[in-house]
Amino acid sequence: MKLKRIIRALRFNRFFWGSCALILLINLVFYVVVVKPQRNHIERLQALYSKKRNPDVPRERDEIARYRIAGVELKLFKGKLPSKEKFVEQVREIHELLQRNGLRMQRLTFKPEEVGPLGLWKYSSSFSVRGKFSQLKPFIADLQNSKSLFCLDRISFKRVSNSRGLVDLNLEVSTYFK
Repeated sequence: MKLKRIIRALRFNRFFWGSCALILLINLVFYVVVVKPQRNHIERLQALYSKKRNPDVPRERDEIARYRIAGVELKLFKGKLPSKEKFVEQVREIHELLQRNGLRMQRLTFKPEEVGPLGLWKYSSSFSVRGKFSQLKPFIADLQNSKSLFCLDRISFKRVSNSRGLVDLNLEVSTYFK
């Protein structure tokens, strides 16, 4: 008896069931027309991203080619390095950068050492400079933007006690020559 009443109630609610069928149909069309193509497009983009981020592991031949290219690039790098005779000019450049930024340094000594199988010479120095941070920051930027190759191996700042805004800058700088 109850089952017949439920079936009769469902028959008389044709508007409700028609609305449900229409919503289901619209949902299916939306999925086929919009969602599925977007999902495929996203999968293609993810595959492309993964391919660019994680290139295939090179094969043995590629390793040999990369090794040869690296050797050529090292020789080109060595060819662009200045000779040891230009060392004085680079030291002068450091002094000029210090003066340009209103800084003074007491002494600057470089220790030479031969590095690597290519016969490169590394000249390294440690020195301290005292000044305001507004002077030290442009000095470091000038060192980094110099046409000469200055490698900042270590850098540290220390606030000077009992002074107004003075900072000690401790630098270890290296430069290379052929």
